[in-house]
Amino acid sequence: MNEEIRQSIMEVARAIEHLNQAFEKRADNLRQGGNTQELQQWIKATQAMRDSGNIYLSWAKHYAGSAGGEAASDEAEVDTFEEGGF
Repeated sequence: MNEEIRQSIMEVARAIEHLNQAFEKRADNLRQGGNTQELQQWIKATQAMRDSGNIYLSWAKHYAGSAGGEAASDEAEVDTFEEGGF
């Protein structure tokens, strides 16, 4: 995989993880505030954002690797940013 593309995918993975953390922090604030209905909606939104980010990363790795066949070795490195959750 091209080094510039690999670096870009890593940057996107980090940015998505940062966004996921911000969404989770908001969910924690809602939990503390006791607004159950808003919390349930926010958790659904948070999960949707996490899933969407993972889909975009998967496609980016797929297309980047389709030209060089090295995506499998890079996936484990990028996947570490996809872990986490509630």
